[in-house]
Amino acid sequence: MHLSKDITGKVFKAIARPQWKPADPTLWALLMRKYADRNRKILRWGMVAAVLSYIGYGFFDWLLFPDIAGRLILTRLTLGLGFLALIEVCARRGAELATLHLIAAAAIVSGAVGWLFFAIDTTYQSALSHFIVFGTVFILGANLFFNFRLWLSIVSSAVVTAAFLAAALFSLRSDIVVRAIVSVYFANCFILSLYLSWRLSLERYQEFLHTLRAQVQERAAVEKGERLGEIADTDPLTGLKNRRAIAREFSELSKQWAEGDRDIGDDAIGVLLIDVDHFKAFNDRFGHQAGDDCLMMLADTFSETAARHKAIAGRYGGEEFVILCRIEGEAQLREVAQEFCHAVENLKIAHSNRRDGHDIVTISVGATLTRADKIMELRVLLQEADRALYASKFAGRATLTIYDPGAAEQEKSGENLSRLLKVAVANKLVSVAYQPIFDIASEQVLGHEALMRLRDLDDSDVSPAVFIPAAEQNGAIVELGTWLIDQACRDMVEHGLGSLVTVNVSIVQLKTPGFPLQITDILGRHGLAPQKLALEVTEGSDIFLEARAARNIEHLRSMGVQIWLDDFGTGFAGLAWLRRFRFDVVKIDRSFLHESDTLRGGTLLQDMVRLLQNLGHAVLVEGVETEEQLTVLKRMDVQWIQGFLKGRPAPIEAVGQTTEEQFAGRSVPELRAQV
Repeated sequence: MHLSKDITGKVFKAIARPQWKPADPTLWALLMRKYADRNRKILRWGMVAAVLSYIGYGFFDWLLFPDIAGRLILTRLTLGLGFLALIEVCARRGAELATLHLIAAAAIVSGAVGWLFFAIDTTYQSALSHFIVFGTVFILGANLFFNFRLWLSIVSSAVVTAAFLAAALFSLRSDIVVRAIVSVYFANCFILSLYLSWRLSLERYQEFLHTLRAQVQERAAVEKGERLGEIADTDPLTGLKNRRAIAREFSELSKQWAEGDRDIGDDAIGVLLIDVDHFKAFNDRFGHQAGDDCLMMLADTFSETAARHKAIAGRYGGEEFVILCRIEGEAQLREVAQEFCHAVENLKIAHSNRRDGHDIVTISVGATLTRADKIMELRVLLQEADRALYASKFAGRATLTIYDPGAAEQEKSGENLSRLLKVAVANKLVSVAYQPIFDIASEQVLGHEALMRLRDLDDSDVSPAVFIPAAEQNGAIVELGTWLIDQACRDMVEHGLGSLVTVNVSIVQLKTPGFPLQITDILGRHGLAPQKLALEVTEGSDIFLEARAARNIEHLRSMGVQIWLDDFGTGFAGLAWLRRFRFDVVKIDRSFLHESDTLRGGTLLQDMVRLLQNLGHAVLVEGVETEEQLTVLKRMDVQWIQGFLKGRPAPIEAVGQTTEEQFAGRSVPELRAQV
């Protein structure tokens, strides 16, 4: 049933209104319409039962009033069968329920008055004085049997009552006491049955109102849930899909692609990562409001362009956007990317604060596509697109690059990035962002992970997915990593970051001669206890093949520095690593959590947690973004979590110091014992 705003308002007003007031005509009409078919069926079968009963009572006429039995029985047959036929004819012709009710009421009145008209002349007045109470059957029928509207019940039962009262008082040849008793009985039956009829009618009406209210509230709850879901999946500024929604859309596309959906018919899924060129300069020149307006205009253009290709547009963050599209190959991917570039240029948004020969807003695009020989994972594809985007920037911006490890553009960008990494520390182009580590049992912050950030010479951000692999390849990670550990220890002492601070270290750092001595020097200079520093070893390479790295890890553990295993389940680690090294904490990669909403994924995550706990390792799960995911991890007895649900990476100025008070002087083993 469709409930308009007008009906909804009437429902709540009717519920608040005193029950003795008349029902709202519109709502009553809805009630009648809702149960019309059922009431028609009840009426037709009720008439059959009533007529059979009415005719059956003729047996008592034959016993009690032999002098007029023939007339009484004939009256019963004529009226009963006549009205039954009339009801059937009208019902089959589709008469309204109100019409059928009028016929039924007329049948009740006619049956009662017709029988009484002949019965009053019997010479067996004593028998009649007893059997006249048979008239109450008609009163009960009018008030309770057929679900008449209240006014129809009143009129029909009042006519019957009046006829029998008149007969009892003025026509019945009997003692005055008997006539008085019969009259009182009829009056009492009329009042009580009418009251019951009113109460039943009122209860049906009130039940209907509360049913409507429940429907209204359910609809409101569903709409609110849909709105909240839409809000949760929508970027608040541009109205495009956010990262969470894009990840889900990619998952759906991947399933369709893997299943060979015939409706798709494309060979691959393309991923475009778009960056607005010199957007910081645009903001500095025109202000943040103009910057927001620019992003909204671009978002509208991206939506329109994406719609033409049945693609999906989303905001990746800041001035970066992401496009998912189904394509037939690299050539089509390039055509789609070029169309996005041209669409932005056609907007001709003035940008006079550039020094590269352009005076309008343009975009740089990095693109990649799924391949049959590569894992279908959005994180990997975004890293490839990010590298291609970086190549587009080094190529002068306002261009696009398709990811290809052997392409000249990316080789050139790699050379430029190598030069940038060599001067990053000296030119203060590196900084640290801290992401909280949350203790589920105490519901407080345990500590923070230090994450390195890099800016280009034009003040634009360089993705860690781009510069970290490059730094490991050219050796710059040693200087950058030492700087990061030193800065994290300094911030730990000066600002307080909780019980500990963790820093990622690569295999390149671990196999550097004298690495433990460098850590000892840093801790000594800042006066930081070794157990307050945790070094996260990634699974990206096999430590067993690097004897010096393995010895350095053991040396660091003997010093008291905590050793954590990062991204468990995605690289070379496994039971061999867990048997060889004693890790203080094992961090399960976010991909396992994000796939736990399926039966297979949930079982896999549960088995991983149990395995690590049985081996005596504390467990931390990364990538917690929703309350539902947190609930799942609580059920699995996971100790610690990281993710956007509890905090995004932030500069030291934005990190609170309350965690220092919460966990001061407590080590990870102590916290593990608490859990």
